[in-house]
Amino acid sequence: MTNTKNAPTLLLLLSLLLSACKQNPSAFDRWLAKYELDEPLAYFEQSPDSFYIVTPLELLEEVGRMERTYAQLENLKDSILPQSHWGKRRLYLHQMDSLKEKWSSSHKDPSLYNLPGYCKKLLVTEGVSLPEKLGFIQDHLKESDKYYEAAKLLVDNPLPNKTLLAVQKHLFGLNFLQKELADSLSQARFVPELRQSFRLDLERTRLAVKDYIAYCESLYFELNDDWGRE
Repeated sequence: MTNTKNAPTLLLLLSLLLSACKQNPSAFDRWLAKYELDEPLAYFEQSPDSFYIVTPLELLEEVGRMERTYAQLENLKDSILPQSHWGKRRLYLHQMDSLKEKWSSSHKDPSLYNLPGYCKKLLVTEGVSLPEKLGFIQDHLKESDKYYEAAKLLVDNPLPNKTLLAVQKHLFGLNFLQKELADSLSQARFVPELRQSFRLDLERTRLAVKDYIAYCESLYFELNDDWGRE
């Protein structure tokens, strides 16, 4: 007959033996679990808009996430990774390199950040009443300062021709804000308080656009000056 008094001891020894045999997750396994949970590349699976980047602040945050993820994965080379993980690590690095190239225009083309152009697109949207259109537009006008501050941070490798294009587009944009959008506001049946609120946001956006034009002009002349020194 088996001595039942020894059963708990045998079970404890067996549990310890199994725990000792179980391998701890590698650095890459831990990184991969967090990567799959956070999905840091999901934003970049879409295609960048060929005319406008609507939310540069969000793009700036996502670029930062991807850069941190890339750096983490690169640092894993200092860890001892099983050979079975080498190919997967290279695959993820290559995927991020491809996405960076796909979105490289966001760092080179300041004309993509064109808030007046996007507002004009909203204004001509069919099937929406004028007050509703102006409501959507005002939501964007309220964020104009943040919009262009983020744009300046993103454009870290500007192309001269795209920089000049940004100036030209925003000169047209100023005209749209001062005339077409202001006229639309006059046509809308807004109470005085709403009309005044819109005008304040419109003026804030005009100043932000003027500042961005000056910024792009300085970039353009700086780039041409660099050519002269070469």
